[in-house]
Amino acid sequence: MKSTFLILIAIALALLAAALAPVFKADPGMVQIHFLGWTIETSVLILVLGVLSLWILVWVVIRLWKMPAETARKIREQRALAQLEKGLLALTEGDWSTAEKALQKSASSHGRTTARYLAAAEAADGQDAGDRAEWYLEQADTRNRKQKFLVELTRARILVSNDQFEEARPVLEELQKRRRKHPQVLDMLSRCYTELGEWEALVKLLPVMLKTKMLDEERAAGLKQQAAVVEMQRSKTTEALQQDWRALPKVMQRDKEVILAFAERAIHLDSPELTEDVLRSALKREWDSRLLIPYGEPGPDDISKRLRQCEKWLQDHPDDHWLQLTVGRLCAREEIWGKAREHLVRSLELEPTVAGYDSLGQLLERKGELEVAMACFRNALRMNQGKDPLPLPGELARLEGPAGEALQERL
Repeated sequence: MKSTFLILIAIALALLAAALAPVFKADPGMVQIHFLGWTIETSVLILVLGVLSLWILVWVVIRLWKMPAETARKIREQRALAQLEKGLLALTEGDWSTAEKALQKSASSHGRTTARYLAAAEAADGQDAGDRAEWYLEQADTRNRKQKFLVELTRARILVSNDQFEEARPVLEELQKRRRKHPQVLDMLSRCYTELGEWEALVKLLPVMLKTKMLDEERAAGLKQQAAVVEMQRSKTTEALQQDWRALPKVMQRDKEVILAFAERAIHLDSPELTEDVLRSALKREWDSRLLIPYGEPGPDDISKRLRQCEKWLQDHPDDHWLQLTVGRLCAREEIWGKAREHLVRSLELEPTVAGYDSLGQLLERKGELEVAMACFRNALRMNQGKDPLPLPGELARLEGPAGEALQERL
């Protein structure tokens, strides 16, 4: 660049001299210099050429003086670039040790070190050398905002890759303040919130992720649902559960997975009376047999109400084995033994289940039919272990079904 500039100056001076030549030919002028008793007389043209020649001579001497240092610098740069290429190739191949050594050599022999130290930190992290990775990050140049952002982004990436989500969270939150829509920051921050169970913070992050098209509506809805389910499961008291439920958006209060979580938590907190209205409304909107399980866990004051409601549902869903099981359980709670037995048996006829055998076993045990009750409990255990149920003794042998018949033939 400098040589080109000097050549342009020389050409300009030559052109200027050519333009002024006729002038100097007509009148070359006279310059007289007195210095320390010396007197020098010359024409203007000769003086200009003399000054120019002296300037060129000084420039040549300076260039010759600097040449060894510049040559050495160029050699160092070439070696640094070679080490950088070697390090990046090794990093791509996953040869962390070779990559770290090459990148460290490249960084130590070059002034612009940010990218090299960041790559070296990645290589050190690949060897589980967290201390060395942090040292490289500290050495990286952070004099401008972009460089500082990249260093912190690399630090966060290393923390997340090592499952250090608690440590990564504040780093990423600070980065997100600076670059609100940065894809990598949003991706890692959402992962931190998910792993740490910070669902409220994750839900707040979703609008930005939707705008940047990092999530589609379906995935965002799934995360909102998951957040609501966890919120229900975390409620420590009945009052907290009610408050958390009321705080949910209406769309989440109609979500079946969230309703199930709410009902199960209410039962766990000995407050099943909270669930009747919610479960009944959900089943009227859309029939889902899973909701019958918590519906069959009433409080002491609403057993009859739930039983009457289930009997109404039986008119439309007589072959739903979960509904038959729920009616049987509610009848047992009301001590309507014959009817309870009838519905529990019908449930097992429709579909043998662990819950069905266990409930029938409890009923028979209370009625003193211990042999059949023990057989029911054994079948519940077998099904829980993934095995087929065995035929029951006596009049209940008809519950064996196709699987039981095949088993009996083998025996």
